[in-house]
Formats: sequence, C-alpha cells, structure tokens
Amino acid sequence: MSQAALWHVINMFHIPDVDLLEQIYDSATIHLAPNGAESHGATITFDTSVAQGSITSPQLFNIFINALLRILTATRQNREISHGLQIGKNQEDSSQDDDHGYQFNSIGFIGDISILAETPEGMQTLIDVVWEFTTWCGMEINIKKTFLFVIDKDQKRRESMPAPDLRINGKRLKTLDIKDMCRYLSYRGAGRGDMSATREVVREKAKVAHYLINSHPLTPELSAELFAQKGIGAFWFLAALIK
Repeated sequence: MSQAALWHVINMFHIPDVDLLEQIYDSATIHLAPNGAESHGATITFDTSVAQGSITSPQLFNIFINALLRILTATRQNREISHGLQIGKNQEDSSQDDDHGYQFNSIGFIGDISILAETPEGMQTLIDVVWEFTTWCGMEINIKKTFLFVIDKDQKRRESMPAPDLRINGKRLKTLDIKDMCRYLSYRGAGRGDMSATREVVREKAKVAHYLINSHPLTPELSAELFAQKGIGAFWFLAALIK
C-alpha cells in the first residue's frame, strides 16, 4: 500500500499526531553500498508499506485495512447484499435487518479477508469493491491464492449448479469443491472441515527436526534447543484443531 493512502485513511478517522508519523516515515531511508564503498552507494527512500519491525506497524495496518472492511459493510447495507446466515435479532446495530438479524459480510485477519454473500451478483459487487480499494492504495490481490467456496447444505443442488463466473480485473476465480484442500491463515483444510492436510504438515516438519538432531553430534542441551525451534514450533499449526 502507498503511504499517501495510509495517511489519508488515518486522517479520515481523525487520529491525532498523523503529522508526526509522516515526518518519521519521510525521514526513513536506507543506504546501500557495494562492498562497503560508501562513496559509490545509493540512498533509497520508501513510500510504500509500513516499517518492518516497528511496534506501530501492526496497529497502522489494522487501521488501514479496517477502512476496507467498513466500505464492504457500507456497500452491503446500501445494496442490500445478504450473506444468507442468521446471526440473531437481539443486537442493536446499524448492520441489523428484520430478515437476517445481525449482519456482517467480511472477516479480516492481517492481510487475509473472507467475503460472504448470498448470491453471485452480490459477491461480484463486493469483489469489485476490494479491487477498487486495492487499486487505489497500491496493494495487490494474489489471484492464485483467491478461491470461491459455494456453501449449500443440499449436496445434490450444490453439485448440480455450475461454478459461479466471478472475476477480479477480468480474471476468473477458481471455485473449490467442498472436499478440496486449500490454505487459509497458514492452515490447510477443506470446506467440510477436513484438516488432515494440516496434520500432515506438522508431521513432516517434526520428521525434519528429528532428522536434524540425529544427523549431528549435538549435546543434549543443543538437541533440546534445536527441537524446540524446528519441531515444537511446528505444532502451532494444530492450534485450530485443539479444543
């Protein structure tokens, strides 16, 4: 994303001290010199993204991406796009209506977003909103990692219906079968809840850690430290599977 778009969004939210953040980012540079030859180096100034490793960066990105989520919600309200799910009717919120209760049509986590819509037409409208926003701010959508799931408890109807023709910038999105495995937020699973692919990833990572320990003459202390880094760390993939 461009920093100009970031500052624009922050100003729209009336967040104070934006000028201080702009000054910090404007003065941030990196100097590259081949083989330490300072006289032949180059100073580079960045005008995109947020600073890697800065404690303010996650919050800045959360503020920015929430602007997109709010636009999706506003579009859903203005176009009356439903996700087809009943959440409840006892919550006082502008996203509530008489037919479907409390409404939301997008779920965001870091740079991943799930969009919900009841009809292909509604979904295409929301996809177009995401495309326009990312084009404006300079972000890119990884179309190869963007998939469609058709959710319908009627299996015969789901299997008989043709895959919806939904597109991003003219490129058709792939529709996954409910049995197909895909990766989402580092987890690998299927639309029907099958997470066996995630378990296989953990198994393979643990095997690699075991091989590293057995292949090197390490002390018990170093072996335990290596397995903690390479083996135990892999088990966080299973966090979603543990109740």
